Amino acid sequence: MSNLILKSLLVYSPSDEKGFYTDFSESVNIVHGRNTSGKSTLIQSVIYAMGINYSKDHLSDINNDGVFFRLDCVLKDNEEYYELVFVRSDDTLVLKKGSEPPIRFDGINSNNSFEYGRYKDIFSKLIGFDLVLQKQSELIGAPLEAALLPYYVSQSVGWVYIRESIGDYRFYKDFKFDYLDYYLGIENGHERINKYNLEKEKKELKFELSQLNSYEDKKEDFKVSKLLDDRFKGEAESYLENYQHLNKDLSEKETEHTKLCNKLSLLRGRQKVLTQIIANIKNQKPKIDQCPTCNQSLPGDLEEFYLYSQDINDALKEKDNVKEQIKKIAAKLNSVENAISISRTKIEKDYALLRNLKASDITFDSWLDHNANLRMLKNIATKKTSCKKRIDEIDDDIGKIGNGIDIDVLRRVKEKEFFSIFKRNVLALGAQLPKENKYHNLYSLSSFPCQGVELHKLLMAYNFSFYEMVMKNQNVHSFPFLLDAIFKEDIDTESRGNIFNFLSHETKSSGQIIFSVAEYKGDETSLVPLFDVEAIKSQYFTADTKLICIGDSKTKRSFLSKSAVIDSELINDTISFLEVV
Repeated sequence: MSNLILKSLLVYSPSDEKGFYTDFSESVNIVHGRNTSGKSTLIQSVIYAMGINYSKDHLSDINNDGVFFRLDCVLKDNEEYYELVFVRSDDTLVLKKGSEPPIRFDGINSNNSFEYGRYKDIFSKLIGFDLVLQKQSELIGAPLEAALLPYYVSQSVGWVYIRESIGDYRFYKDFKFDYLDYYLGIENGHERINKYNLEKEKKELKFELSQLNSYEDKKEDFKVSKLLDDRFKGEAESYLENYQHLNKDLSEKETEHTKLCNKLSLLRGRQKVLTQIIANIKNQKPKIDQCPTCNQSLPGDLEEFYLYSQDINDALKEKDNVKEQIKKIAAKLNSVENAISISRTKIEKDYALLRNLKASDITFDSWLDHNANLRMLKNIATKKTSCKKRIDEIDDDIGKIGNGIDIDVLRRVKEKEFFSIFKRNVLALGAQLPKENKYHNLYSLSSFPCQGVELHKLLMAYNFSFYEMVMKNQNVHSFPFLLDAIFKEDIDTESRGNIFNFLSHETKSSGQIIFSVAEYKGDETSLVPLFDVEAIKSQYFTADTKLICIGDSKTKRSFLSKSAVIDSELINDTISFLEVV
């Protein structure tokens, strides 16, 4: 659990040289002054300095003076302590954690800007804020305003309505339940996200299934293709079966034909070479000499003539052998070519017969075209089966998650605990507990059926009761408890005393708290205070309680002052933060 503690606040206008500075007590801080003096401005400045834009409009008067804000804090995270510094000037914010380099964010005035999203992620991780809400059809991280909501009661609506002091949550589905579950420590977040994702996937699958059905029903070509398929399918299958056999035989014969052609070509080439060899041998016949006595022709060399005759005979014999092989292969080739011709004719004839078949003026060729539709129909059927199977699986998974009964039991336990605290606080404030049960149950409460001081006291009892419940949850962050204007203008003395006494008791066991009071009535001419703030501190609160006076406690709109005592080194150090690149 992270705990953010405020140390000091600086608001300064360099152009007017006006400013405000205060440090804070870690226990109770009482902001006091006349109505419209600037008490709410102090609390809004704290919120704005932390990068929460909801307070921007409430600070338009001083923002027009070109002010910058500096908020020094300590973040306690388990056993570790970090110093945090927030410096903000209009749409620029600089965040520094401990000794780490400062981080600058420019353009954060809009919650939808990229820079604000970057800051939101970093700040949320820093404090451990991970509330997830459902908006329209998706789950998103809750706005930073929701991180402050349990710890802030605004002057304008916080004492009238529940969960409306900061932020607008009307467009989040089941915000009240998700918000209360998160801060009360009911661990349903993971299952809720899982169930949401499953239901989202199921919705998408159902839409896809309806689109497939609609496309299939409206496509007239599909209907025709289905009818034709039954007519031609049997004939086609018979043809294809014969075709496969004939085609296999044809393929084998064509392969054999190719081999024979190659062999024939090789033999004819050899025959041509042998003819050339024989001619060359004849040209190399040995010369024949004449006898000088009788002029009889005699061989010049008997051995050479013998070899010549042998070469001629061998060549002629080989030529005759090649000629015989050519004759046999040519005959076999003719036979294969004839078989190929017969097979091709058979295939063409059978296909031609199939092509002449007609059904509803549709030929086999057309049916082949319709097979594209049939393939698409098959794909659609496969996809539909897959969608239905996945939808069934999702239904099983959702069933395993449960129907929320366990969560309802946990909620009733928390409601019982809350009502016990709420009842105690209502009695302590001297208010009347509403009789209807719906005003006793935390998850049913949105408002109370009363007005004026009675409503004010009931809401104070509610806010402190819920704050106490949240502080028991060690898995969520905690902020200072900020209560703006704890008194109604028409509050009576007894009720005021009850509230001070109640705050005295509650603040002893709570964390850091900052609340504002107006010790004068709204009329600026009134010089007599309704109560003495110093006496209130002495009577009800501990010695370390901090009194923070706005202006002279009597003047309106006196938040920024030229007479404010501010350390120049602090101002210069803050300006140096804004110069970080």
